[in-house]
Amino acid sequence: MSRATTQDPLTRAHSLLAWSRSRPMPEYAAARVGAAREILTVAEQCGVDELTAPAQVLLLGGLLELGEIRSLDRELLGRSAAHQSDRGPDPAAWFGCLRSILDGDAAAAERQADRIYARSQQAGDDGALALYTAHLGMIRWMQGRIDGAEDRFLAARRAYPEQLLWPASLAWLWLGQGRSAAAESLLRSLPPLEALPRDRFWLSTVTVLAEIAVVHGSTANAARLQQILEPYAAHVVPVGVGVAFWGTAARTLGLLEERLGMLDAARTHLESAVEISGRLGALAWQTEAQIDVAEFAIRHDLVDVRAYELLAEARATCAARGFAGLARRAMSRPRIRVLGGFEVIALTGVRAEWSSRKARELLKMLVAARGVATSREVFMDTLWPGEAPRVLGNRFSVAVNVIRRALDPDRLLPTQHHLVTEGDALRLDLDHLDIDVERFLRLAAGRDPAVRRAARELYTGDAFSDEPYADWAVTLRDHARLLHAGLADG
Repeated sequence: MSRATTQDPLTRAHSLLAWSRSRPMPEYAAARVGAAREILTVAEQCGVDELTAPAQVLLLGGLLELGEIRSLDRELLGRSAAHQSDRGPDPAAWFGCLRSILDGDAAAAERQADRIYARSQQAGDDGALALYTAHLGMIRWMQGRIDGAEDRFLAARRAYPEQLLWPASLAWLWLGQGRSAAAESLLRSLPPLEALPRDRFWLSTVTVLAEIAVVHGSTANAARLQQILEPYAAHVVPVGVGVAFWGTAARTLGLLEERLGMLDAARTHLESAVEISGRLGALAWQTEAQIDVAEFAIRHDLVDVRAYELLAEARATCAARGFAGLARRAMSRPRIRVLGGFEVIALTGVRAEWSSRKARELLKMLVAARGVATSREVFMDTLWPGEAPRVLGNRFSVAVNVIRRALDPDRLLPTQHHLVTEGDALRLDLDHLDIDVERFLRLAAGRDPAVRRAARELYTGDAFSDEPYADWAVTLRDHARLLHAGLADG
């Protein structure tokens, strides 16, 4: 906007307000903040109260979008205290709810949201339903609950048919519930990406569509969304005018880039999401980002990321703040150590205690099989040589159940998640376990010096060193030993 000084202050303030409202796009966030500050100054100097509330909204949305949460606390809360009104909730009321959400206080946030929404309805605020839906959606997400989310999204879609965030959010919810046909039908009803209206819901709508593209749809669509979202990697994602928060663009961008095989960019953006969320003090989103980084590091064998320490910190935050859904994600994959000794760390992070020597041996044999399904009779013949398989069924089932309890003592995941039965055969699902010898084999095959050094450090002794005479251990032990000797030569 032109900075001409010929206008009187009030005329200029109204012009700035009109200009800011016509440019809700994220690239104008800093300019909107500047305009809001100027409008608030004029409103105070001239005593024009009707300019205060819309300027506060501009300031809130812009500062939040830029991640300047301390400035937002300092400037907005100070101004709102001087401009309380009995005509209905002012922007600072919704901001107080937002602050509770960022602080991870779901109970306080829900009480505030219910109270503000009731007052907004009495005051005839047509936009309150969108704000309430967004706030309650984030509260339910922190609590690990989705009850009522669908009804809220449907109500928002009916109330605001021009806002595409709500059908996009419904599609995201339905995909998560396994209702793919309904979600795809809804997605087809949306305009092409290039035709999405560049309104105040544009960034949040694109982010939701990108979240969907992480797990669903064509690679070409995912690549296009990555290109659209990448310029806004440093932004947080506000809803509407900015008094609701739907996370960081960096996190979604990182997950999208991982799907596209852009691993360096993905890591950069996932780590950036941790930093941005931490700077905002957005505890739930920082916790989520820590989990994302840890899972990314485990999936891709990143030796310089302390993945399990990140998960432990995330679990501690979840326990302190009651983030039930994130707590389930923060659980470590069970860890099985067979190099230089045998140890199992369960899904919950505790060391497994064994009540059955046969179950311990069976788990080692399953590790040695490297995820290949093997007949129960083969295992039984090794564990109880000379005994008829028909009389061993109960003992074998007990050993299998002991293993499952060792890996998942609280039975938090489906029975087949770690140890899979396929007819009369069994196998470990290696994707759901962290087995040191498997990780060693992957690292030892790498060429990067840091990766090979990590492989040497991981090799604390021969595989199954406590089973020196077991025939089933020989192949894997010799293979790992040979690779380790090659690392030493290099």
